[in-house]
Amino acid sequence: MQVEGSIAFVSGANRGVGACFVQTLLAQGAQKVYAGVRDVALVPTNDSRVIPVKLDVTNAEDIALAAALAGDVDLLVNNAGVNRIVPPFSDRHLDAARAEMEVNYFGTLNMTLAFAPALKRNGGALINVLSILARATLPAMTSLSASKAAALRMTEGIRAELVAHGVRVLAVMPGAIDTDMSRDLGDTPKLAPSEVVLATLAALGDGTDDVYVGEMAKQIASGLATDRSAVLRRLAANG
Repeated sequence: MQVEGSIAFVSGANRGVGACFVQTLLAQGAQKVYAGVRDVALVPTNDSRVIPVKLDVTNAEDIALAAALAGDVDLLVNNAGVNRIVPPFSDRHLDAARAEMEVNYFGTLNMTLAFAPALKRNGGALINVLSILARATLPAMTSLSASKAAALRMTEGIRAELVAHGVRVLAVMPGAIDTDMSRDLGDTPKLAPSEVVLATLAALGDGTDDVYVGEMAKQIASGLATDRSAVLRRLAANG
């Protein structure tokens, strides 16, 4: 699929990776971008090609209204996500886990289901922005990893269903990204949002379905293919 001439919907579009998706899609020739945000006043552009849409991905009514408004979409970017960074035996862990599952898994799933008719009708692609922690966990992010792993399995299932309709489905699995969500990760090397976006859109053009962004993600993916136990031990020691 080519970005030029596409009509996209991006969730979590007010900052970080989401805002970068909006700007980069426009720069690469997208015809229109719907920017899904909790507060439409926070959409960081006055470009007439950007349509602000009120969206909380945990709110079924918001999702239904967004899908009805954006029936011409041929590219859906499920970018909205949360990371509570709560260890598994913390008193706050269950609340964190529920919040992460509601946004990272159910939010992504419900957006996908709502927009699937438009994608089937218009062709195009679905991009789910996940994390390399969908494939391996850090102890302090056990619940995040669980939510992203669930979203990855869902993405693979949706991919199998939509391929017959000519719809590409990408799972994007970056390492840590330099956004507000990773501000508590200390000296961990972080990707710029633009690195994630550019790698994703390049994959959209070259046929790659599972997109590993950054050296950390690529090394973990490679290690999991050869010695999964060693990778998990190393992450546990560092996490």
